[in-house]
Amino acid sequence: MHSFPPNRLPVPLFATLQDYGERLGDAAFWAPSVAEALARHGLPQGKPEAGRLGTFPTFLVGSYVVKFFGERFSGGVCHEIERSLHRRFLLHPEIPAPSLIAEGALSREGWPWPYLITSRMAGSAWRHVALQPVEQERLAVQIGTIVRSVHDLPPPDGPFWQRDPLADLRADCSARHRQWGTLPRRLVDHIDRFLVEASPVRRLVHADLHADHLFVDGGRLVGIIDWGDVLLTDPYYELPALHLGTFGGSKRLLKAFLDGYEWEVGADFSRRAMTMTLLHQFNVLGDSASVDMREVDSLDDLADLLWDVS
Repeated sequence: MHSFPPNRLPVPLFATLQDYGERLGDAAFWAPSVAEALARHGLPQGKPEAGRLGTFPTFLVGSYVVKFFGERFSGGVCHEIERSLHRRFLLHPEIPAPSLIAEGALSREGWPWPYLITSRMAGSAWRHVALQPVEQERLAVQIGTIVRSVHDLPPPDGPFWQRDPLADLRADCSARHRQWGTLPRRLVDHIDRFLVEASPVRRLVHADLHADHLFVDGGRLVGIIDWGDVLLTDPYYELPALHLGTFGGSKRLLKAFLDGYEWEVGADFSRRAMTMTLLHQFNVLGDSASVDMREVDSLDDLADLLWDVS
């Protein structure tokens, strides 16, 4: 499965972050690298099509997806996470992740530009599918069942899975919210006193289940993509991107998800979920368009507005 032959083409080089960003979705620029990766594994060639713009160059060719991992943005770590998880998913067909087809690296010199070739998901991302309320609710239940299966997996081997990601996120939580500016200053000033301790229970958490990462076909969830942000952490960390992003803050869908997961909703549910919302590495509160932050008196009130499902 692994391929690392001598160089046969120039390795992509970027002098600045801006240069990298401008080339990120440039299919013509990456076409030789895509062709090289496919050729190494005897896979069919075709004109590459840029996938959804994210952190790393990702291109669609027929029924395949070719993803390259750059040196920036912890690309080496993200590559290892995705590779180890895709290998594990091969043994768990109940989890609708892309199938790992091949892996390798473009270069032996400098940054190796590791890559993964996976199967292309059927259907369309949740964001682009017109769903009736009853279909959304049925899908939310299915997502809950599948996410529970992910959370129940043992972590892969390696030192990465021993670290505590929430400790770093807690350390600069208030500073990030001041920079984002979504919360009023008076609420940001109370964050450190509001946050509760993370659960000692740790689970494999996708951490970015937004509407571009969930694929739907025929009214069913057929794929979850982009596993490079997976963490071994408090399972509540899974909720903010899914509820505030994909579900648009709908408590009806949140309840359906929790039912499918068989999540035990205790008296502290809202505060725990709000803690993970504040700690999240992305500004998930920016998706809470239905809430006028100027009308919120406290973080406890905001927790109830967003997360109370009683």
